[in-house]
Amino acid sequence: MTSLRSEWFDYVRKVRKKNSKRDKPCSHTEAMKIASQTWPAVKLKLEKKRKREEKKREKDGLAQKKPKIAIEKAQKNEK
Repeated sequence: MTSLRSEWFDYVRKVRKKNSKRDKPCSHTEAMKIASQTWPAVKLKLEKKRKREEKKREKDGLAQKKPKIAIEKAQKNEK
């Protein structure tokens, strides 16, 4: 998982690339000013994505544990 700081600079890089023209390149500082206006929405999307991934990992972890319990119960019933 990457930090929000690195995500911010990735986003600034994208904005800079998008706003750069052949004749007039966009500086890093200008890109930061432009990116700061839309960053809150992008940040919210990234945070939601992280929460979804966490829930998915937890769900996968629980799903792996459940069959072990079911197998143990089956073995107890056989005895």
